[in-house]
Amino acid sequence: MFDWSYWLNEFETRAPRQVITRVPRDSVLTCEERTRIADSIGTFQLGEQSEGRALLRFAREFGARHAIPALGRVTELFIREEQHHAAQLREFMLAHGVALKQRNWTDSIFRQIRRLAGFETAVTILVSAEMVGFVYYRALARATQNTCLRTICRQMCADEAIHLRYEAQLLRTLRGTRPRWLRAAVELAHRTLLTVAAGVVFREHRAVLEFAGHDARSFVRDCRSLYRTVLAAPRARASVSDLSRS
Repeated sequence: MFDWSYWLNEFETRAPRQVITRVPRDSVLTCEERTRIADSIGTFQLGEQSEGRALLRFAREFGARHAIPALGRVTELFIREEQHHAAQLREFMLAHGVALKQRNWTDSIFRQIRRLAGFETAVTILVSAEMVGFVYYRALARATQNTCLRTICRQMCADEAIHLRYEAQLLRTLRGTRPRWLRAAVELAHRTLLTVAAGVVFREHRAVLEFAGHDARSFVRDCRSLYRTVLAAPRARASVSDLSRS
């Protein structure tokens, strides 16, 4: 049974901790590091700062249909945490003179797809992006000697671990109502989406990822391994109606 009271309390408790950590005055990026990571973190910062209006709308509509009043609030708090990541990266970038990005083609595509999707599809796209992001931020921490940036990466990975646990429980419950063959088809499509997304991210961020020890195969492998860890738990047998119970 999906415990909304647990997740609402979890995100409400975490909300006051979303404070921007100021970058120390002695924090520096070498010219080599700047060349390697500046464009890459600019793209990820842009992706993290989404207002989440489509996701929030889908969540509220889904919550209204299935009598889940907590869904809108949980989703709102979830989006705030993602925006906090964007703000923390922005703080780091401004402190080191790294230019902010206004647009990126991969970010634009993901946003357009999310706007056309329903609630479950939007969550599927989001959890795929978070899995790729989790592996990326671990690599970014290895691609720099800057203590502040490494701390930011570790904190973001810790947050993403919570997000992935929430999203995985939600998706398993939503998918648990389907016949086994249809559930298998949905999960195959999800793994394919994740593989494609990981491949695109590797191509766009290869300077960071290769420096951290990845090649295209290992990066995709680690993303797919995270999928198995997060989503290949025992199948949920709940129905969608169980989402409204707490």
